[in-house]
Amino acid sequence: MSKQGGNSDSGNAVSEISEKAILSYLEKHPDLLMKHPDLLEKLQIPHNTGQGMVSLIERQVEVLRDKNRQQEEQLLALVNNAQQNEEITEKLHHYSLQLSSASSINELLQNTAAELQQLFDLAVVGIYIKPEYQNGSLQTSTLTEKTFAALFDTLGKDTSSCQNALDDELLTSLFGDDASAVKSCALLALDTPHRVGLIALGASERERFSPQMGTLILSRLGEQFSTALKRNHDF
Repeated sequence: MSKQGGNSDSGNAVSEISEKAILSYLEKHPDLLMKHPDLLEKLQIPHNTGQGMVSLIERQVEVLRDKNRQQEEQLLALVNNAQQNEEITEKLHHYSLQLSSASSINELLQNTAAELQQLFDLAVVGIYIKPEYQNGSLQTSTLTEKTFAALFDTLGKDTSSCQNALDDELLTSLFGDDASAVKSCALLALDTPHRVGLIALGASERERFSPQMGTLILSRLGEQFSTALKRNHDF
C-alpha cells in the first residue's frame, strides 16, 4: 500500500511539473498559437457567466475589451483631473491679481471676501482680524478672544483646516445669520508671522470641506492673503 501511495504521489508530481513546464513554455513563446492556429478551435475555458464554454480566442477578445475599457476610463479620469487643475490654476491667478490690485487695507478685505465667494461658489466668506491688530486704518469684523482661541486650537500648527463638525456656537460666531446654510467650512490662518486672524470659507455641501481632503491650495490662499495684508498694513 505504501508503494501504491508512492506511485500516486509520483504521478501527481509529474503532472504538476508538466503543467508548470507547459505554462513556462507558453510564457516564453506567446506566439505558439499563432504558429498552430488549429489549436484555438480545440482549446476551451469555462465562461464565468455560467453560459457554458467559450473558445480561447473569444476569451482573449473579452480580456482585451476589458483592458481597453479600463484604459479609456483612466484616460478620461486624467483628462477630467487636468481640466479641474486648469480651472483651479485660473482661479488662483485671478485671486492673486485681485490681491495685488487693492489700494488700501479696507479695499483688500472687502474685495477678497467677495472674490473668494464668487470664485469658489461659496455660501459665505468671513475675514476676521484680532482686535489688538486693528486701528484707525484697519477696522473689520472680529471675534471674541475665546472664539479665536477655540478656532486656533482647531487649526493647531496647521495653516488651514477643513471641518464639517464645528459646533453651532462657533458656526454662528463665524457666519452669523448664514450659519444654518453652512454644512462644512475651511479655516485659513493669517500669519504675518504672528497669527493675526483667519479666513472662514463656508459651503452648503457637507463634503465640500471634509476633514479628509487635502489643504495645500487652501494654505496657499491664506499665505497669499497674509502677504497682501502685510503689504497694506503695518503689523
